[in-house]
Amino acid sequence: MLARRRFALATLALTAALLGLLPPTTSPVLAESTESTVAPPSPPKKDPAKLSLRRLFKTSDFRSKSRTLQWDDTEDVLWERKTGIDGPTLDQVSIPEMESTTIVPREKFLLPAEEGDLNSPDAVTRGDETQSDDSQDTDSDEDTRKPIGISEWTLSSDDQTLLVFNNTRRLWRKHTRGDYWLKDVSTDSPDAKWRKVGGEDAPDAKTMFATLAPNGTSIAFVRDNDLYLEDCETGDLQMVAGSDDPKLISGTFDWVYEEELGLQNGLRFSPNSQKLAFWELDSNDVPIQTMIDNTSERYAQTIEFAYPKVGQTNSSARVGVWDRTTKQTVWLDLPGDPRENYIAAVDWLPSEFAHANQRLLIQQLNRKQNQNHVFLCDVETGHCVNIHTEISDAWVRHQRELHWLPGSVLASDGESNPSPRLLWLSERSGWQHIEAIEIPSPDSLEAESNLPSRITPVTGGSWDVISIAAVAKEGTHIDFIASPEHPSQRALYRVSLEQGLAGQPKTTPQRVSPENGGTYSYSISPTAQYAIESWSDFNSAPVKRLVQLDPYKHLKTFSNNEELEESLEKLAPVHTEFVRLPIGEFTDDPASADVELDVWIMMPVGKDGTIESLASKSIPVLVHVYGEPAGQTVLDKYGGTTYLWHRLLTQHGIAVASVDNRGANAPRGKSFRQSIYKKIGRISISDQAHATQAMLKHFAALDPERVGLWGWSGGGSSTLNGLFQFPELYSMGIAVAPVPDQLDYDTIYQERYMGLVTENRDAFVQGSPITHASGLSDPLLLIHGTADDNVHYASSARLINRLIAENKQFQMMAYPGRTHSISEGEGTRYHLRTMMTNFILQHLK
Repeated sequence: MLARRRFALATLALTAALLGLLPPTTSPVLAESTESTVAPPSPPKKDPAKLSLRRLFKTSDFRSKSRTLQWDDTEDVLWERKTGIDGPTLDQVSIPEMESTTIVPREKFLLPAEEGDLNSPDAVTRGDETQSDDSQDTDSDEDTRKPIGISEWTLSSDDQTLLVFNNTRRLWRKHTRGDYWLKDVSTDSPDAKWRKVGGEDAPDAKTMFATLAPNGTSIAFVRDNDLYLEDCETGDLQMVAGSDDPKLISGTFDWVYEEELGLQNGLRFSPNSQKLAFWELDSNDVPIQTMIDNTSERYAQTIEFAYPKVGQTNSSARVGVWDRTTKQTVWLDLPGDPRENYIAAVDWLPSEFAHANQRLLIQQLNRKQNQNHVFLCDVETGHCVNIHTEISDAWVRHQRELHWLPGSVLASDGESNPSPRLLWLSERSGWQHIEAIEIPSPDSLEAESNLPSRITPVTGGSWDVISIAAVAKEGTHIDFIASPEHPSQRALYRVSLEQGLAGQPKTTPQRVSPENGGTYSYSISPTAQYAIESWSDFNSAPVKRLVQLDPYKHLKTFSNNEELEESLEKLAPVHTEFVRLPIGEFTDDPASADVELDVWIMMPVGKDGTIESLASKSIPVLVHVYGEPAGQTVLDKYGGTTYLWHRLLTQHGIAVASVDNRGANAPRGKSFRQSIYKKIGRISISDQAHATQAMLKHFAALDPERVGLWGWSGGGSSTLNGLFQFPELYSMGIAVAPVPDQLDYDTIYQERYMGLVTENRDAFVQGSPITHASGLSDPLLLIHGTADDNVHYASSARLINRLIAENKQFQMMAYPGRTHSISEGEGTRYHLRTMMTNFILQHLK
């Protein structure tokens, strides 16, 4: 019996070591024996060609490195935050010389010890902090101080006042609560000390979105859903907007506004700093979502927050403008029910134009989000006029970041007092392109309700502008991100403004980025003359460098991740391919007859280093799916840990692939993206299944009897739909944090892509995995965090009940207290990927 037990232990240990679950040490049989005096052999050296879960999650072998750089707001100068054991510094880096000068030395980051204690979660520990009390060090005053930690920092426009954010806490997705500190860094006076924003008695880690006014004399911030203004010199504090009602939110947002509209900081200073515009949300009557915390305390605690699910009541929203002279708030008179419309953006006109401090530009989405009404509002009277409306049969998106044509360009055209022109992304042509919208600027808006603006197309053609990157300071051109030929890639392109504004939209833009494929992204300087360029491709580590844009020239490499790239190059070879496959022959749907879908695939190679030598139908395949219209998976860029985990699977003989179905947020035109409208969970998984069949035909080595599916969030939903609706195709699936029932998800996201449930309930039902649960016949691993505030564990619990009722067997892992990322807690990611790997090897090998 003992021998059998030892054999079993040895077998388990060997399996675990192969997966990287245990270090490659001696056998448990030898370890438990006390009779031998022979020393155990040394562990074998790590094979750089092989991946293991331990290498991915327990070592730094594949860690990516980067530098903390950001552009100055007004000039072509870079700021770099350096950290060290003795504390941080802020350095200014001249361009293009790349000469670094320390502007804020470490000494100015020192806090008195008692203040440092308040800051301990983010504080940097000093090397000399453990000196004994009887130390004779002559610098004893400095030894009693700690360097302040920095999560974020802002320097006033005159470089005199430094604002630091630290001791942070996560509210929803990001760390938006914490402590803010102010200091005059223009002087070496001992009186220039760090001052806590909100007062020395302000509660720890409760302050949000502290924002310096443009003139640097005051700072606005949110605490406990109330909005305050503080004088930077005196510390005098004034409440701008507040209420005893905890469900009245000023200067920030509820869960759904932050998650789906990308809004967090809900306050905007006017260019002259005299007015403060802010959102106010009333979440009364919004249904409450409750989650159970079983692990933080001995007795379970409840977590409650307002969360509007499909068809439910939204928060009402309005915009107020507070005047620091009159101490009064003017509320903007926007039309429509505030609970049936979303205020998606609030922006002041640029300071160079007339009425800049009296006009706000508001973007208001209707509840269906198929109309974006742009209003010009007079902040003195609150009157708003509609100057532009974007309309679609499916959905429209608001413009998160606004870009304007410089006033100097318009003045050079003969306009003595030019109207502002806003650069706008529109899909009205069937492709997303840049338009210039003239913003009317009459002295008074009072008599108007509609004031249509003049629109001039700037770009055109059968390709998409993905995003506007920058406008040249002199107004000669616009730089933007696009991918006219390969939807999986991204690069910087340019269009001449002279040609665009002449009514001749540019259909063949000039490429600025080098011609070597992959994905480029840019952080561009204020003059648009220089940029921090980042590049990677599917199999290559990210590279960050300084470039000149006009004309393009590589100036300096900041980070090329040499160590990471070296580790990648040493890995066992893998075949990687991007291909577009037709799906028409696998479907009876006439609308799909000519559809071609983009795919990437990673495959193990044969002994000759190619896939041609692999035996027919010898390789199982795992498809990584998303399937929703909010993202794209077929991207020619480095995918970090997920890419490496997929590559680990190829070393176990499993191919990994991914497909962008119709509806993916890819630059393939409006009709491709919006064909999924009201069809999530139907057209998406149908395309995925038919593209998988096309893959099986195209790559002869793939085994049609061993096809797996896995995805996270919307990809988890697609995995469930795949297993439930196409059981004859898929052999197993892993659904992480899925939405089993679309009626359980939030209003803004689900209604944007599915319409209103009052008009279209059957589409919500038919697209939901829970409706098709009876179709499960393959191994399923369902994974969910119990503290997921985004996709609620309760929805998975309802699916579990349905599967139980149908007598469908499956595996389930609930991660206590973990959110949507399932990353919190010691060892969580390692545990998660180990479980997923074991499940895949069990059912595909």
